[in-house]
Amino acid sequence: MNTQLLIDAVVQQTMVFIAQIATAGGVRAPLAQVANQVFLELTNELGNQGVTKKVIADMFGMALRTYHRKVRELSASRTDSGGTLWASVLTHVKEHEPVTARDLARRFRNDDPEVLSGVLNDLVGSGLAYRSGRGAGALYRAAAASDLALGNAEDQREAYEYLAWLVVYRSGPLDAAAISELGRLEPVACREALESLVASGKVRAVETAGVTRYVSSELSIPLGTSQGWEVAVLDHFQAMVGAISAKLGAVARSDPSDVVGGSTFSLDVWDEHPLEREALGTLSRVRAELESLRSRIDTHNSGVAAGPGAKRVIYYMGQYVREEGPRESRAETADE
Repeated sequence: MNTQLLIDAVVQQTMVFIAQIATAGGVRAPLAQVANQVFLELTNELGNQGVTKKVIADMFGMALRTYHRKVRELSASRTDSGGTLWASVLTHVKEHEPVTARDLARRFRNDDPEVLSGVLNDLVGSGLAYRSGRGAGALYRAAAASDLALGNAEDQREAYEYLAWLVVYRSGPLDAAAISELGRLEPVACREALESLVASGKVRAVETAGVTRYVSSELSIPLGTSQGWEVAVLDHFQAMVGAISAKLGAVARSDPSDVVGGSTFSLDVWDEHPLEREALGTLSRVRAELESLRSRIDTHNSGVAAGPGAKRVIYYMGQYVREEGPRESRAETADE
């Protein structure tokens, strides 16, 4: 297996994915620490896989001493999330509107004027700010949609709850410290999220030997909800990566009897194609089938205790439609 080829392709696709998340909904998420975070996470996971620090350093083309120094430096600065000029300019416009281009240039005089101009054009182009006039006297005002960029406290609180719930459901029972670490949640935010989840009955707190741990038998993000989508994306991504990783850790071939793995199918149809509706309805059809299965399993499980050999079957699915011009019809499948 050409692992370098696979790594290059996965990294490229992952960067596309991160870029799309970083700009979702018109938001420009800070990315200053991404490269450092990738290095730390990758080295930590390699260590978890049993790779020694000397070998990890060699994999990165570093001397062992250089590797240790880099890890220390990045670990020390990891919590410095910093900010972006984009977010700072939007905040300033919101707090001082209307504000002139001249005032903005004076306020951000230590930043590159071309970058500042690009940020202002992006804010206007994305609908988060309005501009009237031209040149140094142009006036900028924040649009109502700017609330989305700065974050709403209630939305953020709900997002924290969903994230904590996901960690508990997938990895519980866990104590609050472990949930905070796995979910990258501040301890206070994590504690508040857990208290709310317990009060609503979504999560149970179980005390054993003086330690409170949290557990949940379900995770439900209602279809069509405007909140919790971040956790839904993360859950889907983790399930996909988990299935592929499990497959890589077992065998490199596929078998009809496999219970671990995945398949990708491409279905080429067009307007008035006799199977167009069936192809487009694949997502809703499979989703309904799985919802029915889960409901029947939950009904059965509610009245009995789990027996020996308990296991959780994690199934992921996804579908998207890409518009294409006329082409030769074909159907492909690539099994993992």
